[in-house]
Amino acid sequence: MIKSLKTINYSGNLRVVFHYLLLIGVVLFFSGITASCTKKPTPTGGGIIPDSTMTAFYTDTMAIRTFSSPFDSVSTNEKSYYIVGSMTDPVFGTTETGFYTQLGQAVTHGRFGPNPKVDSLVLMLAYSSVYGDTNSVLRLHVYELNEDLEGDSTIYYSNKVPAHYPTDYADYTFRPNVKNQIILGAADTVKGVIRVNLSKIDPGLANKLIQTDTTDLDSNYLFVKYFKGLYITSDLVSGKGAIVSFTPSSVNTQMGLYYHNDTVDSLSFFYVYGTGMAYANHYAHDYTKGSTELQQQVLQNDTVLGQQQYYIQGLSGIKTVIKFPNVKKLARLGKIGINEAKLILPGKEVLPYFGAPTTLTLLKIASDTSYSTLVDETEGSNYFGGTYDSISNSYQFRITHYIQSLVSDTTQDDRGLLLYISGGTILPQRFIFNGPEPVNDTLSRTKLELLYTKFN
Repeated sequence: MIKSLKTINYSGNLRVVFHYLLLIGVVLFFSGITASCTKKPTPTGGGIIPDSTMTAFYTDTMAIRTFSSPFDSVSTNEKSYYIVGSMTDPVFGTTETGFYTQLGQAVTHGRFGPNPKVDSLVLMLAYSSVYGDTNSVLRLHVYELNEDLEGDSTIYYSNKVPAHYPTDYADYTFRPNVKNQIILGAADTVKGVIRVNLSKIDPGLANKLIQTDTTDLDSNYLFVKYFKGLYITSDLVSGKGAIVSFTPSSVNTQMGLYYHNDTVDSLSFFYVYGTGMAYANHYAHDYTKGSTELQQQVLQNDTVLGQQQYYIQGLSGIKTVIKFPNVKKLARLGKIGINEAKLILPGKEVLPYFGAPTTLTLLKIASDTSYSTLVDETEGSNYFGGTYDSISNSYQFRITHYIQSLVSDTTQDDRGLLLYISGGTILPQRFIFNGPEPVNDTLSRTKLELLYTKFN
């Protein structure tokens, strides 16, 4: 449907004309004017001012193509959070996560004293957030790494499972709760952590640490060659499950070796994540456990289904490509100025599963492997958009500059736009959208609202 707003003839300054026209267009657009649908743009009010030279139109029926597919693996090096846990989603299938990390000495040049003996080895992880069912029981496993991790020089991708020794030092179950409190002593309570005993099942790792050579104790560079780090993962849950984010940089994220020697009964030595330490997250999605519709689109490349509904998912999950196949045809009308272009992305679920992503990212696809920021985004977030609106259960982006570029230069290669969750390498949220052609006509649909001017 294309609605003509106003025809104007003005012999003065063209900039004045343009702003006057834009003002009229915006006023009429937001006052809910009505007009009949026509196959071609039809000007309204052309006889008000003779010898008209400009006409404003509104349409929200431009063709849109949407289609979802899995991400390739992404870099997860040092992305602010350790991620661990698992979920079973009725639409998206299963997700399993874990992380691997180096741990350096909190203080170098330490010594354990004469004839040291281990009392316990305890790993503490400080919560950041929990996504999913906090009543779910998660079961963690902790292994010693069997490969050196490198810092800035190596990229670790989300599909990597690090080499590790087979001994599980934890087999620890817990319900994720960011308000959890650990009592360490009569007057010592730590909030928002889990505490995992790594010496109860097998004391091997604790004994290895207490036997560290003094040369390795004097240098974290040498120490992480001796003790390469930990790999923490979890079992797949049978229920909904949860994904937990822990904060590596927290003072409460640490591993403590508690011991005694021939002269002192109660001693401790701590290992922490610190400057120069490497870590990364591992993610695995199984979409064969998801809905039939998602499998057909995401795994079997049924692009038609993307017109009905499409998806995004964090943790290197799912992305969506959006294209506007007919926008360039506006140039056939003559000189066209895009006053405003809004991309409206409505949610399909009445209540998004465990909450909607806060913000989305929209990029221009430059090639099969590269993307660029839209000029519209440089106008600022208030202009560009991408933030979830809980009232309308939708997102919207203002892409005026992008659409104008397609109309102004129809020879340019246009691969469309890429949509995904902002910060999706460490955020587990997901979202389902109504496509441009939803199965029910009463549903809100993905659409492009265009307000444009035709210059005669």
